[in-house]
Amino acid sequence: MYRWWIVLVLTVASATAWAQPGSPAAVTVKAQEVATASERRVLALNAQRNELHARWEGELRAIDRLKQQRKSWRQERELKDRLSQANETATALARVTRELATAQTQLAGARRVLVGAIDSELAGGASGARAEQLARLKSQLVPQVKRPVRRIVLPNLDVDPNADPEDLDQQASALRDAEAELQRQIAGLEKQSKDLERVVELRKSHDRAIVLDRRDDSQPSRNPQQASGGRGFGAGEASPQDDAGSTTGTGGGGSEPPPSFEAEASIVLSEVVDPSTIDSLSRAQRSGDPGQRLKAAAKTRDAVKAKLELLRQKRALVEQRAKQLRK
Repeated sequence: MYRWWIVLVLTVASATAWAQPGSPAAVTVKAQEVATASERRVLALNAQRNELHARWEGELRAIDRLKQQRKSWRQERELKDRLSQANETATALARVTRELATAQTQLAGARRVLVGAIDSELAGGASGARAEQLARLKSQLVPQVKRPVRRIVLPNLDVDPNADPEDLDQQASALRDAEAELQRQIAGLEKQSKDLERVVELRKSHDRAIVLDRRDDSQPSRNPQQASGGRGFGAGEASPQDDAGSTTGTGGGGSEPPPSFEAEASIVLSEVVDPSTIDSLSRAQRSGDPGQRLKAAAKTRDAVKAKLELLRQKRALVEQRAKQLRK
């Protein structure tokens, strides 16, 4: 990363010294400035997201420890406070994650524009040290430019009765490759569902804690001999049952996945699942609601699993037919 910045600074400095407004070099310099600013924003947002994610995980661990303690007024009060803090952190984390996804998209676009500007300047006759600088810069940029998202195209699923064994072998190989692609999509959707489920459960726990808190406020004190600072429960007396205790597990979990996940899946799986499933995925992305995104991710995952099972069955038939022909 440090070498990347050094190359950018040197290239911008040398180009600015002689580039004329409107010239190919001036266009490249401007494209570099935009790409540099975009990368700085991505780095800042990524650092902010990592900080929020670490804080959120720490808050969830603290909540898990509290839920394992003996019920008491003090324990429930602290649990409600912790849930409120974790919910605020989760909300901030979701916002920063969306901003990061947008910034990453903008950075990818800025890098593509910069590569195009470099190509134009080289084609326009850049030579000597300037041409070498542009070539080095492009060699660093090209691996970072994200390739366009491509949809999965499924091979023919029908068994051709007139096909020879070699053709059937090729068909079986294509089906096997498609199965691997679908398996990767299923893994991504399962992680998406797991991460979103944790966000949803956290918010449910927080909402239940608020309801119970209001219920406590509206009820008269049942213990006239309160401890100093108490609000109606003795130090060892349990307050009304809080059913939020079983919702958050102790296992690791991710933050809320960025909405760009649904955008990519809608393209990649457009020929794998039916249009209604893709529509539900797109609507969930636009809503920004973790609950809707969870349902859409689970629905899409199940649809991809069904398609994967179909491919496996078809491949078995193809392989069986090839085996019969070789007898």
